[in-house]
Amino acid sequence: MIRGVGKATRFKTANKVQELIASDAAASQKEVQVAVGGSFEVGQHVCVRDDSASEVNEISQINGDVLTMVNDLANQYEVADNGRVYTCHSTFYVTGTSKNIRITNLLVDGNRLNQEFGRTGYYPLEHQGDCVRVSSTCSFIQVDHCWIKSAAAHGICSAGDDCRYTENDCWDSEYDGINIEPECDRILVRGNLCHDQVSWNGIQVGYMTNPTGSVLVIGNHCYNNRQGIAAQGGANVAIVGNVLENNRVDGISLYSLDRFNVTGNLITGADDVSDMTTSGIHIEAECSIGTICGNTIELTAGYGIYGEDGAYITINGNSIRKIKKHGVYVAALFRDSTIQGNSLVDIDSLDAATYSGILVAGDRNAVVGNRLDNCDKYAIEIMGTADRTLCLGNHCYQYTGSPVGAIIDGGTNTESAHNIIA
Repeated sequence: MIRGVGKATRFKTANKVQELIASDAAASQKEVQVAVGGSFEVGQHVCVRDDSASEVNEISQINGDVLTMVNDLANQYEVADNGRVYTCHSTFYVTGTSKNIRITNLLVDGNRLNQEFGRTGYYPLEHQGDCVRVSSTCSFIQVDHCWIKSAAAHGICSAGDDCRYTENDCWDSEYDGINIEPECDRILVRGNLCHDQVSWNGIQVGYMTNPTGSVLVIGNHCYNNRQGIAAQGGANVAIVGNVLENNRVDGISLYSLDRFNVTGNLITGADDVSDMTTSGIHIEAECSIGTICGNTIELTAGYGIYGEDGAYITINGNSIRKIKKHGVYVAALFRDSTIQGNSLVDIDSLDAATYSGILVAGDRNAVVGNRLDNCDKYAIEIMGTADRTLCLGNHCYQYTGSPVGAIIDGGTNTESAHNIIA
């Protein structure tokens, strides 16, 4: 255990040290000659880089100006291509087969403005530059009640299993406040405040189609990030009871997820509808078998819920209000799903009859028992690309402007019955 006494206990990453490469370094060797070898120390993580390639390695030995690395170089680095070596550390690095480690009640400063992040790709197996980094071979790691700021990469970057990240304040990191890497399992992210990340997200789970195992993201507050919560490539991911405010692109982004649950979140933008320029909730890249239930979504510059690509998803009991574009938009690749019992009010209320309350463009979707009021185009619009839509028992207040109408059906094989037009 490393236990502090609040912000008075401060760990800060040292300023970056850099030297130019003095001679070309070939791939598959361990030696790199630099201008001044004495600038470095054995055991430091360094990025070896030129303008064409980069990698993270570790110094095992220093002989004069020659640095010997732990691992063979993956690439060739050339003097003429601005070859250089610089330090890139995480403030805390939990590695090996560490278990039952706790870091609590202290401040971690990644010193972002005096660093340069070193990595190859967004999701390498190991990189440095985080405030707290946990390796994939670790388990039962806990970080709680810490102040975590200004990482060159992520505030917390976790691989490993059975880890807990609770009640931390994470801000001003270049990438994510909390990043749960692919291949993790049984992870809890609870009660954290993740805000004002420079480029990326409050909380990120998985990456693209690289999956995690089960992750519970519950009761966090994420604001002023690119996306509030982004979950990618996982199975058994639950996003429950979070507050997501004024995030720039999406409140919650779901990408290539399977068997997921998004329930009881409050997703809100600014009063001038300048935030969440894509969606409150964005579903894409073949998400399947999920539930989006009981969320409140308001004040988005984009869509309330945007089902771009998915199947067998239930969108149920959500309250969606003051949305600048469609309240619920399920596109041509979104199919075999149910949109039921949602309340949509003031959809496209700031525009001139451009967007509808619910827009259906995919096949075999059911639109059942929704209540729609003050939608500036149609309450429900079924596009020509939609086939076998069930439109049943919806309560639609008719828009009084132009066009006049509550339900417009341009699809094929639509079954429409028992809808109430008020």
